[in-house]
Amino acid sequence: MRKVNSIYDMIQEWFQLKKITSGLTGSELRSVRTTLYVQFSMFLIPTLLLVSVYYNEPPETHLYSFIHYFILIIPLLFAFVLIRMRYFNLSALLTLVSINYHLGALTLAQADDPAPLGFLITSILSFLMISKKFNVSRFIMSIVPLGFYISSQYYYRVLGGNALFGPPKWIVSAEYLIPPLILVCFLIVLIVYQFVKAVDMAETKLTEEHEKSEKLLLNIIPQEIAEELKQKGVSTPRQFNSATICFTDFEGFTSIAETMSPKELVAELDRCFSYFDSLMDHYNLEKLKTIGDSYMFVGGIPTENKTHAVDSVMAAIEIQAFMNQMKDIKKSQNLPYWELRLGIHSGEVIAGVIGDKKFAYDVWSDTVNIASRCESSGATGKINISEATFELVKDFFDCDYRGYIEAKNKGKIKMYFVNGILKELQEKNNPNTPNSQFKTRYALL
Repeated sequence: MRKVNSIYDMIQEWFQLKKITSGLTGSELRSVRTTLYVQFSMFLIPTLLLVSVYYNEPPETHLYSFIHYFILIIPLLFAFVLIRMRYFNLSALLTLVSINYHLGALTLAQADDPAPLGFLITSILSFLMISKKFNVSRFIMSIVPLGFYISSQYYYRVLGGNALFGPPKWIVSAEYLIPPLILVCFLIVLIVYQFVKAVDMAETKLTEEHEKSEKLLLNIIPQEIAEELKQKGVSTPRQFNSATICFTDFEGFTSIAETMSPKELVAELDRCFSYFDSLMDHYNLEKLKTIGDSYMFVGGIPTENKTHAVDSVMAAIEIQAFMNQMKDIKKSQNLPYWELRLGIHSGEVIAGVIGDKKFAYDVWSDTVNIASRCESSGATGKINISEATFELVKDFFDCDYRGYIEAKNKGKIKMYFVNGILKELQEKNNPNTPNSQFKTRYALL
C-alpha cells in the first residue's frame, strides 16, 4: 500500500511540476499546467487511435497516418523537455505548432475528417497556454488556426476540392457557409480573449492583495511562524535554550512628550523606531513589540544561532550612536532631546503565538523579566548587560563591571556596562565598526 501511495505521490508531483514551477505567478502556473496537459492528451489520444486506424481505415492511408503520427510525437517530446528546462512559452508555441500541423495533415488526407474542428480548439488553447506577457504570440497562434479552418471549409465545402484520399461528400454555396464561419471564429477569439483577460486581471489583483497581506503578516510575526499558522492554523510554542532579550526606554519621555503635539510626538517616535527596525534585519534580530516609548527585540529566535548576544549588543551600540547623533542635532537647535537606556540579558525563553485573534509573536520566561530589570537598573546613554550576556560577548566588547546591582523582585544581579567594541577588533577611524579580526572571531562562534 505504501508503494502505491508513493507512486501516486510521484505521479501527482510530476503533473503539478512543483519543483520547476516554483516562483511562478498563478497565471503563469496555469499556462504551464495547461501546456503539460495538452501535451499528454495529444500524446495519448493519437497513440490509442493507431489501433483504430490500422483496422478501420483504408490500407492506403496507413503509411500516411503513421508518418504524421511520429511527426507529431517527436516535437511534443521535445516540447516537454523544454518545460523541464523552464522554457515554458517556447514549449507552448512548439506544442501548438505541432498540433496544428497534425490537424492540417489530417485535413489534407480526408475531406470529411472532423480534424478541422480541432483548429477551433487550438485557437482557444493559445490564450490558455501562452503567457500574457506574449500577447502578440497569443493572437497569432489563435488567428492562424482559424484561418486554416475557414480555408479548409471553403476548399472542401464550397469549391468541392479533393483531399488526398477522396472528395467531400457534400458541398454548399459560399454565401451560405462562409459568413457564419467567419462570425463564429471572430466571436471565439473575442470571447475567449475577454474571458482570459478578465481572469488575468483578477489574478493580478489577487496576487497584489496577497503580497500586501503577506507583507503585513511578516511585519507582525516571523516568516516560519506565519507559514506554520497558514498550514496548521496554530503555532506550537518552542523553547530556545539560549536567546538574548533587549529592552530600550527613553529617559524623560513623559516630560518632553508634554511639550509636543500628538503629531510631533508620533513622528519623533516613528523616526527612532524606524531606524531601530532597520537594524533588526541587518543583525538578524527579531523585533517583538513597542509599548509606549519602550522597544523590545530578541536575538536567537525563531532560528537558533550562537551569535545572538553579539548581534544584540552590536545593534544596541548602533542604537545608542543614533540617539547620541539625534541628541547633538537637537542640542544645536536648542530643542529638547531624548536619551536612552538599554538593558540586555541572555538565557532560556519560550517563543510562540497564542490566542485566536490579533496574533502576536512573543516570548515568555524569567529571562524576559531580568532583561527588563537590566534596562531599569541601567544608566542614561549606557548599555547595561547581565553576567549571562557578558560571558557570551566578553571576547568582542569592552565592558566595565558594575558589581552586584539591586534589581526589583530579583535581588542583586551582576551587571556590566558595554563601552564599545574591543580596540583590537574595531576599525581605526570608526570605533563602532568591526574590523576583519572581529569578523573572523565572529565566524568561529
